[in-house]
Amino acid sequence: MGTRRILNRVVKALTPAYINAILDARQSLARVSSQPWRDACSRVKRLALNESRFSILPPTLPPLSFVIDVGGNRGQWISSLMELLPIPEIWIFEPNSDAMQMCRKRIGERPGITYFDLGLGDSEGHAELHVTAASNFASMLAPRVDFLEMHYGAKAAQIVGRKQVQIATLDSLVPESKSVDLLKIDVQGFERAVISGARRVLEKTRAVLIEVNLQSHYDGDDVFPALWNELVEQKFSFWSLSPPYIGSSGEGLWADAVFVKGENRRQPKRPHGAAGASWQT
Repeated sequence: MGTRRILNRVVKALTPAYINAILDARQSLARVSSQPWRDACSRVKRLALNESRFSILPPTLPPLSFVIDVGGNRGQWISSLMELLPIPEIWIFEPNSDAMQMCRKRIGERPGITYFDLGLGDSEGHAELHVTAASNFASMLAPRVDFLEMHYGAKAAQIVGRKQVQIATLDSLVPESKSVDLLKIDVQGFERAVISGARRVLEKTRAVLIEVNLQSHYDGDDVFPALWNELVEQKFSFWSLSPPYIGSSGEGLWADAVFVKGENRRQPKRPHGAAGASWQT
């Protein structure tokens, strides 16, 4: 078979997926764009939709006046959200100085953006940050190296350094007068501590986007059921879950979950195996 015919078949095979990607993007962008078809054809916009997890956020959430990014890493998530929405005020927290430097370079010094070179937890003080070869695995908790290397690559979780970093709480930093539209938490197993140090802030938070481990990745981390319970106790209800990241053996390893505030909304069905008003952990 000639090269041209092979290419034609490849193009035909890919076209439906490409069209479906545009249709899906157009549906999400219709919430925030005056020209959703044009933006849906933009590869940059489609990448921003995927990276920001915008499609799993509640349709009623925009506009966003105040967003907090806990675990900003290199700025991938917040820069993607900014590609889709104007956000007057953004706070970015990242204790890994190398990652924060890249975050600042990516986003720049823009009005309304405040950078915090520190970590968040349930009390103020200092903690040891395990710095890994891949910055997105850096954590206050020790990584389960064998597990991470099996699923993410031989050097992904290799510890390349340890740093003493400052820890604060959101409750100590956010004024009582401020309300948070969207709180994003991506802290590699340290989520419960961040939530515990933000109980007052969570009372005036509209939605939480949180990375949840479906399998344990770090020593002493909490997986999805425990974090579900924590947020339900703060009067949030589950909204949506991104497609999980699939490991080398076919099991789901992690996903991004959205919880929203609103006692009068219809409660979702409980996951399989749940009992009563919370997941059993």
